[in-house]
Amino acid sequence: MKSFFLLATLFATALLSVSGFAPVANTVQTTRTNNVLNMAAFDGESERPALTRDTEPEEFFSTNTDKMSDEEKIPIALMGLAGISLPFILGLIALYSAK
Repeated sequence: MKSFFLLATLFATALLSVSGFAPVANTVQTTRTNNVLNMAAFDGESERPALTRDTEPEEFFSTNTDKMSDEEKIPIALMGLAGISLPFILGLIALYSAK
């Protein structure tokens, strides 16, 4: 009988807490305005041409890591691999030593 009340209490709690996650209907009506700002009108200059692969400068999107050779990138990759895998290895050692 005690387990029935416990189960009923858990079920009622779960049922009531689900309504807490339901989104509230938006009752505020928003009006849409068309705010267009023409920046070229203020300075008198024409709009610059679109950036394409052909008109892009060679060093525009290159980072310091992109400028490094593959031999210089290997220590960075190994540190990243160790940083990701080392916590899992230490966790496994801790689990096995606790037995």
